[in-house]
Amino acid sequence: MNPAARSSRGFTLLELLVAMSLMVVVAACLYSALYTGFKARRSALAAVEPTAQAINAIELLKQDLVGVLPLGGGLAETFLGTSSRNSKGDDSDTVEFYTTHVYGDEDELVGGLGKIELALEEDDDEDRENYRLVRRITRNLLSPRDIDPEEQVLCRDVMSLNFRYYDGESWQEEWDSSADANSLPLAMEVDIEVAYSNGGAATTQDPRRRLIQSFALPCGGEAASTSETETTTTTGQAAGGIGG
Repeated sequence: MNPAARSSRGFTLLELLVAMSLMVVVAACLYSALYTGFKARRSALAAVEPTAQAINAIELLKQDLVGVLPLGGGLAETFLGTSSRNSKGDDSDTVEFYTTHVYGDEDELVGGLGKIELALEEDDDEDRENYRLVRRITRNLLSPRDIDPEEQVLCRDVMSLNFRYYDGESWQEEWDSSADANSLPLAMEVDIEVAYSNGGAATTQDPRRRLIQSFALPCGGEAASTSETETTTTTGQAAGGIGG
């Protein structure tokens, strides 16, 4: 048989089947690798999202407190921190105060005087069994009628929220400026626990992360500023830290 004629003929059916089989195996391996990578990414994002939201909420509270207004003789009526517990027995504190930092609109930065209230409320999402942290803003302080405050959801999957207030000697669980000559606390501590979902995967860890941060109030008087943020499990094992 002529060698030139042999080299010019095409692939046999068997050779095509072998090549297609190899292509299928390679495609299956690539799909498995990509699926594993995307699944790990989704799990990582789901695990860190509540903690990241809690950190952002604390940072926004710090910005609000930078502009806290002195009480008495103006529009600022009171600084009120209330200690309470939810139906599960966890901390569910609230705080309200007056400030010049009320920006945070979805479309543009907005500033001016306003009343800020932070509180936990039940989430309207049926798939979420925990609470959400809500920031309520009342911008028009001179309105002749009662107006509904604007609401911003700062963080979801919150399990507990606790505020403490430093009076110069010790930390107090509650603060009512109207009962203390319109005084402001020297410093404030935020203690928030958020659910740790691990992306829906099974885990032996306790399903919560705890963040604690304390900082001085500029109008509360001269005090040493202490700032510390910790992310821990309820068993007390440190999982990370961010300085504020």
